[in-house]
Amino acid sequence: MEAADVMKGELLDLVNLRRVAIVRCCGLGDVAQMTPLLQQIRHDAPQAVVEVFLNANVAPLLEGSEWVDRVHAIPVADFVATRSSPFLSQLWAKVRQQGSFDALFCLDLSWSRTLLSGRVKASRRIGFRTEGWKPWSPLDFTVTVPLDYARNADHTSLWFLRLWLGPTDMNDFGFGPELGHLREARSTRLARHVALVPKAGNDLVPGDLKQWPMQAWPKLAAHLLNQGWTPVVMGRQGDFDMASMPPGTLDMQGRQSVTEAARYISRCAGLIGNDSGLYHLAMALGTPAVGLFGPTAVARTGPFRSPHGLALTAALPCVPCCASQCTVAAEGREEKDRPFCLSSLTPETVCERAIKHFSRS
Repeated sequence: MEAADVMKGELLDLVNLRRVAIVRCCGLGDVAQMTPLLQQIRHDAPQAVVEVFLNANVAPLLEGSEWVDRVHAIPVADFVATRSSPFLSQLWAKVRQQGSFDALFCLDLSWSRTLLSGRVKASRRIGFRTEGWKPWSPLDFTVTVPLDYARNADHTSLWFLRLWLGPTDMNDFGFGPELGHLREARSTRLARHVALVPKAGNDLVPGDLKQWPMQAWPKLAAHLLNQGWTPVVMGRQGDFDMASMPPGTLDMQGRQSVTEAARYISRCAGLIGNDSGLYHLAMALGTPAVGLFGPTAVARTGPFRSPHGLALTAALPCVPCCASQCTVAAEGREEKDRPFCLSSLTPETVCERAIKHFSRS
């Protein structure tokens, strides 16, 4: 383990580990990024019952997974801090209602969001701590993350794994993202169908800054059609105005549940999207995926042990800035083109790189 890891108490007794709880507020992509940790736990402690507490909008993604024994779908509102509940008291009360655990893993970086985990009956509580003073922590084992976590060179999935590898002293067996139980096994493959995902972000975290310009997607679709591929726009109803898309583009927005969308993507020849949930799901499903990265760091949220994942970035000195808004000097560029790191990726280049990637994969 890294020198930054801090642990208190004895190592987890894997032989007698019977019940494990994992608490995480997730977007779609976060679910995929959790799966290396889930596989590692199953590998090292196959007798343990693993229970995951997730926000209800993404919980179905883990239903039926061989790495999880029970999925608790928690209302999204319980993960949102308010003036009356700054420490998520309703969330932790619901976890507490499920009884005692041998190990409780908190996958949130925020001290305030994990403070009330101390109310849950657990022999060991494991989670993150950020550099800096905290008045008190309920955690028995902690992994320290740097203050500039967004710029950190280590992948999110690796940080999750460290929560297990540290207090168990086990080896990393190299698991990658895996949601194979969602693959559509009996349906025919959609040859030369490419899923396009123009939107980014979720109910809790906006993603406007990491979206490729909306005007670029119709041009990309036209290039794909000219090359004999069928573009399929995916996302929520109304995410993208199909009136600007060339004839021959399919519209699947808002027509599928989360799990249905995953199964559909598993049948596609490839996917092109922003650093967003469906991009990460594609990699966990084994579908060749091309991600368009701008402000966010490829090293932290890009492909993780996924050779069928490709990240495209612009060769600009400000990449990745990991900022909430683009503030670099325009230097002759149009203000409407911000963030320049994404608008610098042309539809022609994206199409060419994507087709090569899909063909190789």
